[in-house]
Amino acid sequence: MNFALNQVVDNYECLGLIDQPKAGVTYKVRNLVTGKIQALRALPGRTSNNPETAQRLLREIRVHTRLSHPNIVEFHDAFEMDGQVVMTTEYVDGPSLAELCRGGPLSPRDAAGKLAQVLEALEEAHELGIVHRGITADNVTITAGGAVKLGGFGLAKPASDNNLTRLGTAVGDARYISPEQVMAREAIDGRADLYSAGVLLYLMLTANLPFEGANEMEVLAAQVGSEPRAPRAWNPAIPAELEAVALKALRKNREERFQSAREFRTALETAAAAMPAAAPVERRPRRMLTVPAVAGILATAAGLAAVVWAAMR
Repeated sequence: MNFALNQVVDNYECLGLIDQPKAGVTYKVRNLVTGKIQALRALPGRTSNNPETAQRLLREIRVHTRLSHPNIVEFHDAFEMDGQVVMTTEYVDGPSLAELCRGGPLSPRDAAGKLAQVLEALEEAHELGIVHRGITADNVTITAGGAVKLGGFGLAKPASDNNLTRLGTAVGDARYISPEQVMAREAIDGRADLYSAGVLLYLMLTANLPFEGANEMEVLAAQVGSEPRAPRAWNPAIPAELEAVALKALRKNREERFQSAREFRTALETAAAAMPAAAPVERRPRRMLTVPAVAGILATAAGLAAVVWAAMR
């Protein structure tokens, strides 16, 4: 489906393009019946007949119908438009977390507060047996009132789904996914989302991602075989207690991480309670954290590259 600016289809007027990822396209629209501004998600014309992308949109619709939480983008409706299924959700007017962090690190208190809201959304999803699997800073939007909205449920599936993880296939953004998602050797559960939430916390505190590199392969290898630089090395204003929370969330072994969103949020709130009333932070332009050269990674983990390569095929 291709929706042009100012075009009216059924009861919706296109006001512009919000996002255009590979697996879908999201438009800002006006519902001509209610007058409300909404987001309309559909498949782009070139992929609308692709069974895999169509199934992903249908799965996202089914997941959204089960979710209702102040920190999750609100689902409105699903219907057929111009010969294909589309979905409408609330339109969140505000910057993404990724955009916010381009200006430098957030204050430790602000970072803890925003992540606590993400974890509340994940607690709701996990209690319903839904694993997000695609958490990124682009999927978190901040409203004008400071509320956090989690979206991007296109990769989400019930944890009980026997096909939740196709072994040998890594799913999600390489910069945010957990080591077990990279290795794709075992079923993925909510602890993978908590790792991704740890990446968000690291990003907010430092304005850097734990692992970046020249290519996806290098980042995936680092997710499995390298340790992140200590957040306080980037930003000394981070309290030691909050750094410890971030690093625990990023443990390679999921048994060593927080075991639930509630446990993670409790640790976060405890660390925040110990902070001074106004924790200082210097807003600096973002610096790139480079991952060790791939040759060095291969030298320290000889079999790693072959395993990751097999997982990506």
